[in-house]
Amino acid sequence: MDVPTFEELFRQLKFNMWLFGILFDDYEIAFRFYCFVLSMFSMLVEETSFFISRYAPENFLELTQLAPCLGIALLSVLKILPIAAKRQKISVLTKSLNKLYNTILTNPEKREVVKKEILIVHTIIKYFFILNAILITVYNFAPLAFMLYAYLKHNRIEYKVPYAVSLPFALDSYSKWFIVYFHSIISGFVCILFVTSVDALYCMLTSQICSNFTVISNEILHLDESGVHRLKDLIMYHQQVLKLSDDLEEIFKLVNLFNVVVGSTEICALGFNITTGDLGHLPGYILFLSSVLLQILLMSVFGEKLICESTKVG
Repeated sequence: MDVPTFEELFRQLKFNMWLFGILFDDYEIAFRFYCFVLSMFSMLVEETSFFISRYAPENFLELTQLAPCLGIALLSVLKILPIAAKRQKISVLTKSLNKLYNTILTNPEKREVVKKEILIVHTIIKYFFILNAILITVYNFAPLAFMLYAYLKHNRIEYKVPYAVSLPFALDSYSKWFIVYFHSIISGFVCILFVTSVDALYCMLTSQICSNFTVISNEILHLDESGVHRLKDLIMYHQQVLKLSDDLEEIFKLVNLFNVVVGSTEICALGFNITTGDLGHLPGYILFLSSVLLQILLMSVFGEKLICESTKVG
């Protein structure tokens, strides 16, 4: 398999960001982005209100079941807002990495050095998107399955929605239920779109910087007396990549902090739910836990990879 181009690597990510309103190659934000963020804020208010209304010692098990959904909704907003605020830096960083990557691809030796790493990252991101797509599909459409089961078994309609929310009215009619259900599934898809896109962006940009560090260390390793004249160019190349690495850290420092803090809380709640919760919800809990663990794993692995590749140059 040949090494994908920069455009091929970022195609899905660019589409995701265009979909929720951040134009990847520009500095502008589309109106739909504000609509989606408003939808997430309203869902957060509804979920938080329900959580507070049920806050009592005797409802401890129920609250632990509510915590993961509330946590990931909060995390999605905390992740996307810093990215939207720093979209100009992201655009500049991406364009710089694009130029460096194209330089690598034009050199057969350099391309071979980074080929394996690039293909692995490309595959990981693809399956990361697939896992989260399955997760949100299960959560969003499980209520329909439960409603169908209740209707077939008891011959009655029980209006259910994907997430526990506090509403100023009762779900006692099809029209009310449909409005709340539609709002819930849209918010669910937007939530996962925010979370996965930000994580994928971090992984892709980090892998690009790591590839440049790998090329530099390989060049230095094979440097001999006849190639000493290239040392100055390598130093300048290294300084440029270090600058890009600092820019990456500046962009994602808040995002990674939120990832660890909120993600750790979600893991605790989901682990407790798996051991004590209803078996009927077990597949959803396992999918949810897999997604959260993968988010933190990707952040940790790629962060560690960046440190290792940078150290190799030294």
